[in-house]
Amino acid sequence: MNSLARLAAHVKWTAGACLFVSLLAAFSHAQTEPSRPAPTQPPPSATPAAGGTVSAKPAPPRATPTPLSSREQRAKAYAKLLEGQRYLSSARGSGGLTREGLRLAQEAFKQAAELDPTLAEAQTALAEIQFFFLEDLEEAQRLAVAATRIDPNNFGAHRLLSRVLSLKAGLDESRLDRKAAESAIAELKEVVRLDDNDAEAHALLGEFYLLTGKTDAAIDSFKRWASAPSVVDTRFYEVITQGRELSPASAQARLAEMLLRQGRSAEALAAIRHALAINPESQNYFATLAQIIEAGGEDQSAIAELRRMVEANPANLPAISLLARVQSRAGRVDEAAATLRTGINRRANTDKEQRQLVDQLAEIYSDALRFDDAIAAYESTLKASGGGNTLLTADSDKELAAWALGRIIDLQRQAERYKDALATVERTRRLLGADEPAADEQAIEILREQGKRQEALQAIQQARTKHPNEPTFRRLEATTLAELGRVDEAAALLRGQLNGRVESDYVTYLSLIQLLLDAGRGSEAVESARKLLEITPPGQPQLMAQSLIMLSSAQERAGDPKGAEESLRKVLASDPNNATVLNNLGYFLTERNERLPEALDMIKRAVRAEPSNASFLDSLGWVYFKLGQLDEAERYLSEAARRNNRSATIHEHLGDVYHSRGKTDQAQNAWRKALTLSTETAEASRIKAKLSKNSR
Repeated sequence: MNSLARLAAHVKWTAGACLFVSLLAAFSHAQTEPSRPAPTQPPPSATPAAGGTVSAKPAPPRATPTPLSSREQRAKAYAKLLEGQRYLSSARGSGGLTREGLRLAQEAFKQAAELDPTLAEAQTALAEIQFFFLEDLEEAQRLAVAATRIDPNNFGAHRLLSRVLSLKAGLDESRLDRKAAESAIAELKEVVRLDDNDAEAHALLGEFYLLTGKTDAAIDSFKRWASAPSVVDTRFYEVITQGRELSPASAQARLAEMLLRQGRSAEALAAIRHALAINPESQNYFATLAQIIEAGGEDQSAIAELRRMVEANPANLPAISLLARVQSRAGRVDEAAATLRTGINRRANTDKEQRQLVDQLAEIYSDALRFDDAIAAYESTLKASGGGNTLLTADSDKELAAWALGRIIDLQRQAERYKDALATVERTRRLLGADEPAADEQAIEILREQGKRQEALQAIQQARTKHPNEPTFRRLEATTLAELGRVDEAAALLRGQLNGRVESDYVTYLSLIQLLLDAGRGSEAVESARKLLEITPPGQPQLMAQSLIMLSSAQERAGDPKGAEESLRKVLASDPNNATVLNNLGYFLTERNERLPEALDMIKRAVRAEPSNASFLDSLGWVYFKLGQLDEAERYLSEAARRNNRSATIHEHLGDVYHSRGKTDQAQNAWRKALTLSTETAEASRIKAKLSKNSR
């Protein structure tokens, strides 16, 4: 359903409201219109008698209508306006507008326009019928333009034109009709000229200013929106923005996003605090607050305010989650854990939100490398739900056990405790059944991480036979084949999985692109990444960002650094604090030894957002290495290797730092570790050359 159809389905009642306001304004003028005398009528003609003589008795006069005075004609025009309004009102009262009721209303408005061609309200009423009921944008626009030519101050006509042009322009940056957008801006400015308190106009002006690169004007419009009073008619804005609210709280949140984009963290923090004061339960507002804090907008008053929110409402999940995150980032792991446990203890054991808190608690512990504490968080949940070591039968129990045991295995793999992980896999089979696909998948991943790729391939092929409808095993087989050097076979396997369904094809293309990147086939990866972009659903900014990130990686691998940077900057244009993009762009610049201070700043911002991300820490250590700051380089690369001991890139970088510092034995050990983990031919050759050149 297009935007206009969605609008028609939800807001037809607003047409009557708009018309009624127009009629009231028009009728008030009708009473003050000066009357004019009716023109004098000529006397009836005599009828000649036979023979040319005039009859003594004149023929009766022919009936002729008495012309109306201008005042009477105008009054009748307004009466027709009211008549049309009554047709619309009565139809709404009876449960829906009939075709006949609409025809009668339209006819009444047409008669009003004919009776008084200077009646702008009649043209506006007809335009609104075309817009709200007949869904004819072109005719609605023509009639509304006619109304503004009659009366440049006709609010309803300008409002309708602003909506028509907004729909034509769209709010999708990739499909924006710039000419229509500029026209929409002009009409929206007319609306606020006539009513500076119109929230919808200020909100839409802000969106169009933003899309046309006028950021300061956008911020000013959002500020005006935030200070405008609440409105009842919100549906048009909600439809065209695909669900955003036209409320004071939403205005403050949108303003905060724009200020953050401009790097004005303190102002952004003030705006989002206003939004949270209005709606303290909004997860979206807390997410924005988290972004502001991660971007450097943290202050003690914000942290204190979070504590007050949690104390006032211990069930406020967003506040609990964000407070724990801030405490964890400050190194107060036990404080963060206590905050989360307070929230966990107040929720039902199988509650979805409770699981989110347990996941966060385990993540905080694992980031601090306290794996036993992280595992204990999931074991406590299993124990509280009564999960033992016997086969489960209830679906709810199975779902909970699958979630908790899967997380435990992930933590054990992360800690490289593979014996424990395999024991938990067997426990999963006891609880969920011997044919549980998740258990087979975990067992295969453990084999791959131990470098047992041939054994993993055999296990995958057995799992595919056991679970023929599970696409995960086909993707695992392709990845493992590529690691064994059988890249063409792996790529063909994935391409054979494409079926024209966007949801599944999107995941398949992601796997294919990564496979080609790991194999060093940049050009093929670019081709697949462009196909991924083609199928990315519009209106999904996160998926679009992911697609552009994959394209940029492929372009970089294919030797197109300019294209890679352009792709990443497209994401930054709409999401300037995207940590992955900041890291990747900084790393690309570092690899090319270009603009290293800029690269350092971007990577620092990424690490500030995700301080435990091993890839980001690797990038930070690597840019410090390129800048010759070896102490900082070793510090961050050692931390990266501690958090991810399975990355060939991290160990190679760490070996390079050790070598530059004269730590020959440590360099050799790091490079050897990198070589055992490497699956890419060029990478392996490079590491072998370092080992050979620098061996004693």
